[in-house]
Amino acid sequence: MFNVSAIGIESTQRITNRRQLGKIFHYTVDLVLISIILAALRKNTGLSLTASDLSSSNDGQTYIKKYLGFGEYSYNLLVSFARRSRWFKQRPIRDTNDLRDRIKQEVNGFIDDTSK
Repeated sequence: MFNVSAIGIESTQRITNRRQLGKIFHYTVDLVLISIILAALRKNTGLSLTASDLSSSNDGQTYIKKYLGFGEYSYNLLVSFARRSRWFKQRPIRDTNDLRDRIKQEVNGFIDDTSK
């Protein structure tokens, strides 16, 4: 004979484990998206978080710098994918505001590349 209550407990534990894995995956994706947003903010405006303001310990600052660095790496991958994709087209320069924005973007990219 089968022990029905034991089978029910095992399936409940599997469902609970799947939910926990789902939550971990969800939080991981959220953290990656936030780091990409912070990287885009830094690249497009020059505004960035400072690790020293967020954490007073050296270990905390190291992890924050790694997290922000991962966001920049992910952002660069996303941009390179979009540039190579046929789904995205670059907007042409129409007026002086577009030209100013494009120059600022290129200068920021150049500064980021030289600081690495």
